[in-house]
Amino acid sequence: MNRADLEELLRTRILAAEIAPGERINESALAEDLGVSRTPVREALLRLEGGGLVRFDRGRGFLAAELSADEVRETYPIIAHLEEWAVRGTGSALRGLAPKLTEINSAFAAATDPAAAHGFDAEFHRVLVSRCGNTRLLELTNGLWRTIRRYEHVYFADAADHRASVAQHAEIAAAVAAGDGDLAARAVAENTTESMHLLLARL
Repeated sequence: MNRADLEELLRTRILAAEIAPGERINESALAEDLGVSRTPVREALLRLEGGGLVRFDRGRGFLAAELSADEVRETYPIIAHLEEWAVRGTGSALRGLAPKLTEINSAFAAATDPAAAHGFDAEFHRVLVSRCGNTRLLELTNGLWRTIRRYEHVYFADAADHRASVAQHAEIAAAVAAGDGDLAARAVAENTTESMHLLLARL
């Protein structure tokens, strides 16, 4: 396993909460588990520390970074505005996404664990903005969705919040099916903003 792949693997484990926020990362055990020496593991952790996903504590070593209310406040409004902008810019192509959005939302409703729920939630949003025609906007949105992956595990651990999000997605899909881009744009922004407020109440 090369250094880039190792770093990406550790990043994915942290973002998926396989390494929980605040959990100590045992370098030796991790190196043994991955079949590599301790040095590249430490180098990867140092790079992740630079990106804010890992922190170093002199008494405990490396830990997955704790969840941050500041990161939620900074990230979710940006996602809301970008997705609203993308939906408004999609035009007549938006209506054709309705069947796929409804299909994804059905799978989202049936998901029974936070990881699966987040996966379908992210897919719903990804499809919704997929035809905006702005590649740079999509790259930014996808990167931000990746950033909030750890937080969504907290959000979807609550069954009531999961059901509320399913209902909001249904409203978005209905607006898309009706060809009402303005309503769909407002609804997706509200969906993301509501997620932010619920998360902040728990952090």
